[in-house]
Amino acid sequence: MSAVPKVGFHEFRTYAGHPGRDGANFAYAELGLLLKASDRIAARPHDLLELCRDDRAARDALAGCDSVIATVGPHAYFYYYLRERLGLRFRIVRDVRTALWNGYLLQESLCAAYLRPEDSLIHSSAYSSALFRRLFPGTPPETHQVCYPLLRWFPAAAAGTWRGSRRSKTTLIGYVGRLTEDKNFAQALDLLSRLRRRSTDFRLQAVGEAQHPPNGRPGFEWVPKVNREELWHRYAEFDVLFFPSTSTLETFGRVLVEASHVGVPILASSHGATTELLDQDALLPTAYHTGRRFTAHLAAPLGEVDIETAVRRLLDGPPVPASTGYTRYRDHPGYLIGILVDGNAAGRDRTPSPTPQQEAFVDSVRMHGLDIPAATRNADAVIAVLRDRFVTLHRRGHPRYWLTLADLLYRSRYRAKTARFAYHSAVHGQDFTNIGGVDLQLSHLLAFYPSFTLAPA
Repeated sequence: MSAVPKVGFHEFRTYAGHPGRDGANFAYAELGLLLKASDRIAARPHDLLELCRDDRAARDALAGCDSVIATVGPHAYFYYYLRERLGLRFRIVRDVRTALWNGYLLQESLCAAYLRPEDSLIHSSAYSSALFRRLFPGTPPETHQVCYPLLRWFPAAAAGTWRGSRRSKTTLIGYVGRLTEDKNFAQALDLLSRLRRRSTDFRLQAVGEAQHPPNGRPGFEWVPKVNREELWHRYAEFDVLFFPSTSTLETFGRVLVEASHVGVPILASSHGATTELLDQDALLPTAYHTGRRFTAHLAAPLGEVDIETAVRRLLDGPPVPASTGYTRYRDHPGYLIGILVDGNAAGRDRTPSPTPQQEAFVDSVRMHGLDIPAATRNADAVIAVLRDRFVTLHRRGHPRYWLTLADLLYRSRYRAKTARFAYHSAVHGQDFTNIGGVDLQLSHLLAFYPSFTLAPA
């Protein structure tokens, strides 16, 4: 490796028509800033779409790299395919940003045949690491790294600024994120209704995307869009943040880390990363839907939090504590750069153990239909098809673009969702930066539809 390692990465820019960025969009943009700011590496930005269009462009961009970090959503398999196809030697650092969901399950399935011991898989939480080690036991354990290097971009001026709503009687409950079923948003409304039956001194303010916001409910306010600076002020004004999510997607919860940075007390489910990020007294009993068949293609709630416990807690106390679990990530910008410079040795003895709740959940997952190509030649054939369609889906208006959309609709088992994708692609220019768009639709070409159940404890 050269004295200053050259690190290739896709310079992530969310497509202009995106209705509202999620944690992955911010993460990839901020990772690019982190890479360019480091003096320990030489950052070499490229465009993944150009690499997929042309082998010569791929060779020019990647041949001189010591490492490549996949800031491209669940499309890291393209780098593995190109490395093998072009006979190159760079290390690959990829990530997973969702849990039991088609996109990253497909990525890990397609990468499996190409893995080298020097490659790394980045997780944002011990929960994510434990889950993917269970689902993909062939991935070398030492390549799993738990690293969230983005606290660097949290404004120092927002740290510890929580003051609450400053209303002597009214309690303002905050909710930040998509107002969707999989995020258990209905339980936030249920909490508000039950509280207001006993006292009208409770309000709920929901900040995030919603297709059908429940406006008009007593005590409810929907804030559809805020810029980042305003969001930090919103956090500071909540008396408590309610995070009931049991989503199949959940691996971390950027909302939890942002709110903890401000100092907001958080009342949350016991699912995903909450048990490692939050004080135990901030967690609510959470019951999972055992025995139910879930498809990994659609986001869904895996369970429900105990709302009556939340009601009693907010009415009678004790106060919900602030949490400091996020502070373990403060040195992770340097940790990530260390992985790029020194490889997996940088993470030796740094991987946290999952909590007992996380271990119990991971042990309960029963996966079905998670097919993994046995050899690189099998993966090569599959990825070659995906590469062609990936490029074609970014050639709006070309005859093959329309044919590909028609083919996806024909093959899809979820045609309503595919039709929405086709509309947003054709009308708004949706591209692969919309996580859960192009990547999810490519799975129809392979009939890749894994599902799972949760066994009783």
